[in-house]
Amino acid sequence: MIWKNPTKYYVFHDESIPDKRWLLIGLIFVQEKYLEEVLNCLYEIRKKENYFEEIHFCKLPKSFGGDWGRKAKVAKVWLDRFESHLCEHANFSLLAVDRASKNFERHRFGKDFHCYNRFTAMALKAGISWLISPYNLDEIEVEFVSDKKDRCTRPNQELFDNFEQYLPYRVQLDSYLNQDKDFVYPKIKKMLIRLEDSKENDLIQLCDILLGATQTALVGKANRNTKLELGRIILSWY
Repeated sequence: MIWKNPTKYYVFHDESIPDKRWLLIGLIFVQEKYLEEVLNCLYEIRKKENYFEEIHFCKLPKSFGGDWGRKAKVAKVWLDRFESHLCEHANFSLLAVDRASKNFERHRFGKDFHCYNRFTAMALKAGISWLISPYNLDEIEVEFVSDKKDRCTRPNQELFDNFEQYLPYRVQLDSYLNQDKDFVYPKIKKMLIRLEDSKENDLIQLCDILLGATQTALVGKANRNTKLELGRIILSWY
């Protein structure tokens, strides 16, 4: 019998809390065989604009012009290229949690990170259901890549964030609970959490741009032309 290795997916994660109402969680899913192609595409855009610094949506300049605007230019071309090509191999999924909803059970979350971690697991479950289940894969491996600057272990144990322990447990549980559903939810053969500095990873930065542009379209509080333009790009997709 020939044993096939399970298909591996990389999932790049970012989150945003624009105000007291919304919690936004963004994920980019990339199958392992497409990872290098996607990263090369993002890097080639950087080379063309001659900009190699970290790109954060919240720190975008006011305009696309001049040397200061190169950061915003890269972000805009990333979105354009995502729509025209990259979305075939890099699938973006976003979960928007309305914490002002009467259905939001605030009492279930003793700490803020309990809420963030639970909804991150929910976002991952939804992403697997919508983006991976249609391929009818029996098993997959998941390497979940998150920004380590947001996931540092606190020395005070009362504030300890159990993200690295909770997420694999919850993903495995969701996989088990969904095996009897009508659709094919793959078994999670292996779940790895990797914390990486976002300045070293263009796909975390792309997730940040997609998340920020969606946030602009949803919340409507941006006042810089560059951010408004990226928000309009997102709205044009729907």
